Amino acid sequence: MTFSRDNMRFTRRSFLQAVGAGAAAGAAASVLPAPAIAAGPTIKIGYVSSKTGALAPFAEADPFILGKVREVLKDGFVNNGKTYKVEIIDIDDQSNSDRAATSASQLINNDGVNLILAQGALTNVPVASQCETAGIPSITTMDPWQGWMFPLKGKPEEGFKYVNHFFWGIEDIISTFIGMWDAQTTNKKVGTVWSNDPPGKVFGNAEIGFPASLGKGGYSIVDVGEFQPGADDFSRQIVAFRDAGCDIVTGLFSPPEWAVFWRQAQQLGFKPKIATPAKALLFPSGIEALGKGGDGMSTEIWWTPGYPFKSTLTGQSCGEIAAEYSKSTGKRWTQPIGVVHALWELGINALKNATDPTDPDAIQAVIKSTKMTTVVGDIDWAGSPIKNVAKLKIAGGQWRLQPDGAYDLKVTYNKNAPEVPIQADFTMDLARKAG
Repeated sequence: MTFSRDNMRFTRRSFLQAVGAGAAAGAAASVLPAPAIAAGPTIKIGYVSSKTGALAPFAEADPFILGKVREVLKDGFVNNGKTYKVEIIDIDDQSNSDRAATSASQLINNDGVNLILAQGALTNVPVASQCETAGIPSITTMDPWQGWMFPLKGKPEEGFKYVNHFFWGIEDIISTFIGMWDAQTTNKKVGTVWSNDPPGKVFGNAEIGFPASLGKGGYSIVDVGEFQPGADDFSRQIVAFRDAGCDIVTGLFSPPEWAVFWRQAQQLGFKPKIATPAKALLFPSGIEALGKGGDGMSTEIWWTPGYPFKSTLTGQSCGEIAAEYSKSTGKRWTQPIGVVHALWELGINALKNATDPTDPDAIQAVIKSTKMTTVVGDIDWAGSPIKNVAKLKIAGGQWRLQPDGAYDLKVTYNKNAPEVPIQADFTMDLARKAG
């Protein structure tokens, strides 16, 4: 038998009324006092991420974060005098957008979740599409907001009814990169390499991407075309950059793609003064794969243990969260830890503060009015000019090779995130040591 959402609400309401009546009768015959807090139904939260496949590094810390969240919610939460138990259903979409859509549909139609959280460039759009159609609130992250909104056919001034996103926009990463580059003397020639996929097309878009902004900033671009994800030959782009004398190179790469690009660049004699690839250097493993050649490469920063914020879930500082992760897993901290932790902070805040955490409209009302400080800083949907989008502030930094052979990521630019302290000056001579 198929139930509509309205029927499900009616059934749940009727059930609670019946239970309430039975409880009242029982209380009249009992000498024991009624409990101070009534029991509510179980709240179900769906979570979709890419635990395997090409995007697995972004979900590497999921077991750690979900463990923390489940511990925090082991006794449920109280809302309007009722204690609600919480069930978290997490699904691996295997870095596949079709599977992400199927996962969201399963969570909605089979599991009856009240809220869906998701993260990932191949995950967010299909999940949000399913949620908007079904009328289930969702929060997604780790994808430039343009790469989320426009594929969903949304408009910044109109937004959506049930789906929400928080992350930086293409304009934020561009201004961060340019801010770092402007501090140095270069010929302002930039070699750009964009992947032939939805995120890459956003970065390389002539109107909203790097081309327009770099031109306005006085930079000239050398671009000889996109590359297919997983490519193992960048010689065409590298030769063009070398022959044009580009002092700067940027693009959108996975860590393995950037390792191939940089190795071939050294072989072909291309040694730019500044190398700032997006995405490729978010993880320690990405820079470590380059050996000493990665010293001085720069990147966007979403989060570090040095961020001056505390978790609304655990009360821990960013440094404490990172230290616990490393101690419990034996791995180095990664930037997505902070963002995914914040995702759960925002989702749980919505459920705790909804007038009725079983009502999709009540949950959505809290999300769209949210303005709170998380481990990644302030997240503000209420005051955002982009409907259903809260901007994540980002900083810029460089990987520095330490005397013990390990790499450390230093914040070198914080104009877009002034709360984040500067840890080192941006320099461009380090990258010239590559090779």
